[in-house]
Parts: sequence; structure tokens; C-alpha cells
Amino acid sequence: MGNTNNAAKPVCLVQVTDPHLFAGQEQRLLNIDTSASLKGVLAAVQAHEQPDVLLATGDITQDGHADAHQRFIDCARPLAPLLRGLPGNHDSNDTFYRVWQDHAQPVTDVGNWRIVLLDSTIESSNAGHLADDQLALLDTACKQAKDKHVLVAVHHNPVPVGSLWLDSMMIDNGHALLALLNNHPNVVALVWGHVHQEWDSTVNYGLAGPHATQARQLRLLSCPATSLQFTPQSARFSVDNAQPGYRRIWLHPDGRLDTEVVRVQGLDICPDHTSGGY
Repeated sequence: MGNTNNAAKPVCLVQVTDPHLFAGQEQRLLNIDTSASLKGVLAAVQAHEQPDVLLATGDITQDGHADAHQRFIDCARPLAPLLRGLPGNHDSNDTFYRVWQDHAQPVTDVGNWRIVLLDSTIESSNAGHLADDQLALLDTACKQAKDKHVLVAVHHNPVPVGSLWLDSMMIDNGHALLALLNNHPNVVALVWGHVHQEWDSTVNYGLAGPHATQARQLRLLSCPATSLQFTPQSARFSVDNAQPGYRRIWLHPDGRLDTEVVRVQGLDICPDHTSGGY
């Protein structure tokens, strides 16, 4: 388990997601040069942020190739003391874990926070599911966090985001995840990728959970992709003209969380709007 101790200052976490890299750097996804777009986003992070953690929430690759995973790591690793990532539905899990190794360890302590990564992928499926071992991992990590606050990361959205086609591929047992989190008041936020758009909402928890001590809110957050963006509230597959970006999250020692999405301007983003998917 990773551990970096400096509880006196906020932890700066930068989330990037869904680069959809190919083995060949010249390959494009719906007319998007995903390698160039990723490099542009990471250059903006390097210029404007000083992250303690760079978190990548899946779909690192489009083709699951080891070279694409390694290229992401090589580009991202210099930006923060800690690089962490989890697989998405377009990543080959065996290849992902072989290349990412310690960067994919599921539990990392930094400052007064614990970061828990969950694998929501299903083999040969774009949909999401949290297997029993993933829920058990989360339960144990939360119980053993002691006085640390917890941020949980996953690839697929655990709640509907209002896009029918995307919500058909969300975590199919997201209710079980949220019910488990209700039992752990130290969990402050749940973040994900997959939806290629910004999402920021809360779940209000009362005193129903056996370990709940007071009413609280769980922050639910998604992040723009570093590649192409999906149109919010779309019933069918639809590509948006919004710019790529990242999410900045400040994790304060007392459990408060501040966050904002940063869109990176000036990138050559001209997506193909005629496609019905990829």
C-alpha cells in the first residue's frame, strides 16, 4: 500500500480520464488525435498545477495495447509524486495490470486521506459491475482507514447521468456500492470516468446505516475526457464540441473537498459528428 505522510496541508489530486490511446501514435478516434490531445492536457496540468496525486480513471487505451499504456505512464509519471490508475472497458485488464504494476495498487494513503481504486470492468463488455471481491476490498479499506478520510475511484458511472445510451453501460450494482458507502462516514467522495463529461452531485445520507453517526453528503464527481467529449443529456451516441480537460480536487486535512473542472483551450479538436459510435 502506498503511503505519503504530510497531513498538515491539503492534498492536490488531479483526475484525468479516457485518453483512448492507440499503439500507433498516428491513429485517430473519430478524427481526434488522442495522443496529441492527452499531451496538451498534461502540459496544462504541468503548467498550472502541482499535484500530489495524478489519478487516471480508465480507458487509458482504445486498443488495449501495452505500448499505449506505457506511453501514458511515461507522459504522466513526471507530473506528480504519485501516479495511480484503474482500467476501463476499452483496456485489456491483463495488459493493464502487467504494465501499470504498482501504479495500479488499490489503496494509497496520502496526507490525511486514503484513495481506494475499484475495478468495475466486465470482460468483453462495455458495461460495469463491481464483483464481490471489489466490494469487500472497499469495505476493508474503509474500516482500516482509521482517522483518514476516503476518496473512492472507479471507471463506470455508479448513478445515471441522464444520457440513456451511457446509462445502459453504468455499474449495474451501483446501488450496492452506495449502500456500502452509507456504512462508512469517512468516505467523502466517489469519482469516475467513462461518461466523457462533467458531473457533480451529492447523495444525502441520514442515520440509516449501522455505522452512520450523523447526516452527511457523499460527493459524486465525473471528469471530462482528455480525448473527445460526449454530449450531456443525449439519448443516443453524440459527440460534443466541448474542449478536453481535467478535474482538480483539493483534499483538506479536515475532510473538506474543493474541486473544479479545467477545460484546456487551444487544442485542435474537430470530432467526427457523423459516427454512431466507436
